[in-house]
Amino acid sequence: MVTPTLIGLNVLVWFVVVAATGDISLWGGEVTTVHRDFALHGPSVDNGDYWRLVTSGFLHYGLLHLGMNMLVLWWLGRTLEPAIGGLRLLMIYSVALLGGSLGALVLDPGLRVATAGASGAVFGLGGAVVVAERTFRLDRQDSGVLGFLLINIVISLAIPGISMGGHIGGLLLGVLAAAVLWGFTNWSAFSRATITLYPLRLLPDLMVLALGAGTVWLTLNVVTPRWHDPFF
Repeated sequence: MVTPTLIGLNVLVWFVVVAATGDISLWGGEVTTVHRDFALHGPSVDNGDYWRLVTSGFLHYGLLHLGMNMLVLWWLGRTLEPAIGGLRLLMIYSVALLGGSLGALVLDPGLRVATAGASGAVFGLGGAVVVAERTFRLDRQDSGVLGFLLINIVISLAIPGISMGGHIGGLLLGVLAAAVLWGFTNWSAFSRATITLYPLRLLPDLMVLALGAGTVWLTLNVVTPRWHDPFF
């Protein structure tokens, strides 16, 4: 299953950072040498460190930061993956991760530490759950995800140092990806067309992939060029 794999990968990265740097902080953590090379930082991305858009989503600051994100990922993944399958879950997670990087670079230009964490991608999965509940009218079985997201957005606004942009960016891209996937599913004309034109069934997935590619293009060509501050 994809959800345990994503959790395992995040945990593995945390252990690698601990082994490489000795940083085993419970909360807060340090800007380690690994964070300097792989966390999200606008000028570095603009200078060619494109991998940071992805690798930053697998780094965390402290054990509690990791644990909280993984707990929510487990909760949301167990809700979504049985319904949509591992591949589509991974697509939404990936697009939301990229959206979180974009949002952090757009809305948090004053953040002077390297941004890291899976929360943007996790917020995207939360947005996808909300879209599913509203699309399929599951209000009587509301999971409480919408309330959880709203509370965490308030917390992001109230506590300094939290990447509000990363949360909002991941949430918006997760909602958009889910809207594409389930919008086509509920479109009766599209469902009828796929009976005779089977390849059309891939159209929603291709559109989500295009959404991710467009997010990367926008980040690299519009957003990061405006960052000119020296690294740290």
